[in-house]
Amino acid sequence: MKKLTFKLIILLMLAGFEAAAQGGFYLEPRLGAGTFSMGTMKKWQESVTSGNFSNAKATDRFPPYFNFGVGVAKDLDESTRLGVFVEHGSTGGRVTYRDYSGEFTIDDLLRYNALGFSFYSHKPVKEESELEFLAGIELSSLWTTLVHKEYFRLYDESDESEDEFNAIGLGLKPFVGLSYPLGNFPVSLSLGYLANASGPFHVPGKPDYKLSLDGREDKAIRPGWSGLRVNLSLAFML
Repeated sequence: MKKLTFKLIILLMLAGFEAAAQGGFYLEPRLGAGTFSMGTMKKWQESVTSGNFSNAKATDRFPPYFNFGVGVAKDLDESTRLGVFVEHGSTGGRVTYRDYSGEFTIDDLLRYNALGFSFYSHKPVKEESELEFLAGIELSSLWTTLVHKEYFRLYDESDESEDEFNAIGLGLKPFVGLSYPLGNFPVSLSLGYLANASGPFHVPGKPDYKLSLDGREDKAIRPGWSGLRVNLSLAFML
C-alpha cells in the first residue's frame, strides 16, 4: 500500500509538470473531514461485546476524522474544470475490557488511499461578484488497509497479535460549495456526500481468504467510507 501511494503521488506530480508546460492548469491541495458508516465493521465490534466478552465496551466506533489530498485541474471553459486527485483518510475502532484478573484490547485501524477524477462548475453568485457558487462530482477508486490488533493479559501472562487486510472499492461524491479569491488564490469550501461500495477485506495477495463474521461468506466484513465530507482547498495556477 505504501508503494502504491508513492506511485500515485509520482504520477500526480508528473501530471502537474506536464500541466505547467501547457498552461491553464491548477494545483489544488485540500484538507477535509468526514463521517463514516462502517456498517459491517461496527457489527464486528458488536459480535465481540455480545459474545464471550459481554462486559467489553466499544470505546471508539470509527469516528469522524481528517483527510487530505492534492489535485491537478484544467479549465475546460470559463466555468467548468476537470481534474485528477489523490486523497488519504483514516479512522479506527476499539473494544476494551479490564478487571482485577486482566484485560484485553482490540484495535481496528483503517486507512484509505484514493485516486480519482473530479468535474465541477463555478459561477458568480451574482453578476460581477467574486464570490462563486460551485457544484460538481468526484469518482474515485479507494484502496483500504485494515490493521487488526489484539492484546490480552491474564494475571502475569500476556499475548498480542497484529494482522493486516486489504480491500478495494469505488466512491462517488456529489458536492456543492463556495469559492472566494484570497489574493491570487481562490479558496473553496465544499460539502458533499461520499457513496462508497467496496469488496470484502482479504489477506494481502490472497483475495480468496476473506474476512467475515462467523466465517460465513454471506457476512463479509468490508470498509464503509460512505458519509458526509467537508473540504477546504486552494487553487494555484500553474
